[in-house]
Amino acid sequence: MAKTKPKQDNEQNAALAECSVNASEPEARVAQWLLDAKRERPTPPTLDFGHDESGGFTVALDKKRGRKALLALHSVTGLRNSDAAFMLLDQLLRLSASDFSRLDPSKADAALALMDELKPSDGPEAMLAAQMVAVHYAAMQCFSRAMLEDQSLVGRELNLKHGGKLSRIYAQQVEALDKHRRKGQQTVVVEHVHVNDGGQAIVGNVSAGREVIPK
Repeated sequence: MAKTKPKQDNEQNAALAECSVNASEPEARVAQWLLDAKRERPTPPTLDFGHDESGGFTVALDKKRGRKALLALHSVTGLRNSDAAFMLLDQLLRLSASDFSRLDPSKADAALALMDELKPSDGPEAMLAAQMVAVHYAAMQCFSRAMLEDQSLVGRELNLKHGGKLSRIYAQQVEALDKHRRKGQQTVVVEHVHVNDGGQAIVGNVSAGREVIPK
């Protein structure tokens, strides 16, 4: 069975609340920021692992939270359709093990927590966020293998190469997510505005005392 995550969260929240009272001003601000961030969205659902009547391995949302667990899954994924949310959950679980009987509950819960940190709000963001979690996992595995003490020089070089490539892909995904959230809006920055004696405004950059006026 999965861990008692809600109990752990309650203990963490109590600890943060205590810190905000008995801490220095900078520490209190951080504690309050964490408390506010936790209140913004439901706690990600934990998973129960078991076996059905035929002996098959089963994965289900935390039954103790009931329907709240389903609502939390929708909140984490940003998806309205339950089938889509469970499909994405299935894909996230397979990042740690293709055979569900070998799943580590802590890794499964961590994958959902990482999704929650990205805060997807629609289908494209949900799928992109899941891919970002997958790329992050793969990149960190490459870097971890490269740092093994008994790793060969060739193995270290290959793992660093693939880890670097995955990191660049992740950076591209971050840009894609940001662009999607901005919905293609562009920001125009006006650096200098000069008004001549005649009242005509000239917009442009100034370099070494010389005005560069766009045509």
